[in-house]
Amino acid sequence: MRKFLVLLCSCMIAQLVIAQILPDSEKDRKKKKIDKFFYAILGIQSTGINGDSESYNESLIGFHGGFGIRLAELNDNLGIRTELIYSMQGSKYEDTYVSGKVVLSYINLPFVIRAASKGGFYGEAGLQPGFLVSAKDKYNDQTNDYKDYINGFDFGGLLGLGYQKNRISVGLRIAQGITNINKDEDEYKDRNFVASLRTTFAF
Repeated sequence: MRKFLVLLCSCMIAQLVIAQILPDSEKDRKKKKIDKFFYAILGIQSTGINGDSESYNESLIGFHGGFGIRLAELNDNLGIRTELIYSMQGSKYEDTYVSGKVVLSYINLPFVIRAASKGGFYGEAGLQPGFLVSAKDKYNDQTNDYKDYINGFDFGGLLGLGYQKNRISVGLRIAQGITNINKDEDEYKDRNFVASLRTTFAF
C-alpha cells in the first residue's frame, strides 16, 4: 500500500507541475483563480454493513477527511478528479449473547467523474478502492483487534450530488461496496455501505 500511495502522490505532483508549465489563455487564467487544483475534504457519515450477516443491524456515525485533486477538465461542465480520504466505517451488531460494534478505518482513493451545471449544482459517479487501516470489535467495554477477519482491500461504486459556490462545495455521496469485507469467503458475504455529507474547500 505504501508504494501505491507514493505513486499516487507522485502523479498528483506531476499533474500540478505540468499544468503550471503549460501556457494558459486569458479565460483559463481567470478560471484558475477559483478552480484550484487541490481541495480539502471534511464530512460526517452514516455507515453500515449489508449482505448475508443478519447480526449487523444498526448504522454507525463516523467522519471522513482528506484532500482531492482535479485531474482533468474535459469541458466547461465535465471533469475528472481523484481523492485520498481517511474514512471511519463499520456497523453495530447484535447476536444471541452479545451486542457491540465493528469499527473499520480505511484509506479510500475514489476516482470520480463530475458533471456540473452553470448554476453550481453537480452530479458525480465513480469507483472507490480502499485499504484497511484498522479493524476493532468493541463489546462489553472491551476492544479487540479484528483485522485478521477483514479483507485488507475494499472496492465499491459511488454516486453523489451537491452544490458548489466559488471555492466551497457541499454534497451528499453514497458509496456501496462490491467486494466481500470478510476474509473467510466460504461463510458470509458482507459489504460496506456509506452515506456521507461532505464539504470541500479549494485552495
